[in-house]
Amino acid sequence: MRKVILCTLLAIAGMVGNAIAQYATGNGYSIRRDASKTESTFSIWNMQVNIRSTTTLKEGKMILELQNVGDYANFMNMDSLLQVFRKDIEFYKDSLQNNNGEHVRIDYVMSPEYSFKKIRFKKYQPEGEIFVNRSNDISRLKLDQDTINIIVEKILYKSKCNISYSVQATFILDNYTDVDKLIMNSDELHRIMETLEKESHSPKELKPGHYPEMTILYNPYYTGKYALRKFKSVGYENRNGMKFLGEHDKLTIHANIGDGLMMNALVPTAELGLAIVSPWGRGTSNFSFYRAYLSGHYFFDRSNDGPPSLKDNYFINMSLGSEYEKIQKREWVGYVTDFGIGYLLWSKGSLFKGTTMKVFTDIKIMTGLTLSPEIISTNNFRQFFPGITVKVF
Repeated sequence: MRKVILCTLLAIAGMVGNAIAQYATGNGYSIRRDASKTESTFSIWNMQVNIRSTTTLKEGKMILELQNVGDYANFMNMDSLLQVFRKDIEFYKDSLQNNNGEHVRIDYVMSPEYSFKKIRFKKYQPEGEIFVNRSNDISRLKLDQDTINIIVEKILYKSKCNISYSVQATFILDNYTDVDKLIMNSDELHRIMETLEKESHSPKELKPGHYPEMTILYNPYYTGKYALRKFKSVGYENRNGMKFLGEHDKLTIHANIGDGLMMNALVPTAELGLAIVSPWGRGTSNFSFYRAYLSGHYFFDRSNDGPPSLKDNYFINMSLGSEYEKIQKREWVGYVTDFGIGYLLWSKGSLFKGTTMKVFTDIKIMTGLTLSPEIISTNNFRQFFPGITVKVF
């Protein structure tokens, strides 16, 4: 059993390291704010995205990343926007045609603040020399799709402060020239945009300063029940599918030490695990959390014929709740509202017998100090007793 506990702790450490690496480098088409000036120019900051929609097209797919529902207005006339885009990149046509199996990413940035556009072309070599043989007619084969990012820089007028942000439409196509097919099917594009705009509305958006967060997956060519799906958070989409975490969520380490009172005995404790933290919005420290962690309870049994011996017991716990920047009215005691349940994985000593579980809540008194009252059931649910733990973290 000790090996199981050790393997669990190592797995937690590995998961945290991998999650932190992914969060630090970013995925998909948005970036962190600390990126280079060039990357910042041709990508949008991921924390600006409140609405992300992914639409299946006959030619590939379209991803829209917006801050609020009103931003759909920038792409309602998508066919006209694509026509201007095609005209502006015409000067680079010869370089794109001689690609030798390469795939290309084209970034196209426009703003109402100036008349010029910024354009970047990035070419990527295929993984190896790839060919196709059609009745002894040998030609190069292109497998990777082209990406077109159209970014519109905007100004959010908010009281006396003008806040700049950007919205983005990304097209993933077999070939960048497939935008010509999209332009020809302008009526279809209009219907798609109108549907997305309609589905993005939420009663909450009427509240000042609040933008609904959602992910929309839409297949206009499918007539079944799941042609359009909505999720109440913003998630990345890449070629490997949706990420486990929403874009604003963070995967963090949950760890603390403490001292508890159980059955008239002082019991040192230690906890280690993972937490998913979901901020409620900008300018606030309020957040919701989900935690899964291992907690150790260490008893000292006294013996008549020897020194006290250490008896270690381990619970696997899960809890969920919210933490507030300020104590909220009509909420639970302290700065935290949560509920948790634990199951005894490993027992040593005489305190716990048979199936043992506990329920608990947390009372955060101040930063770094939490009281956790709990009710423990042991001996196959035939015995109950209370406990309380002071945690420092």
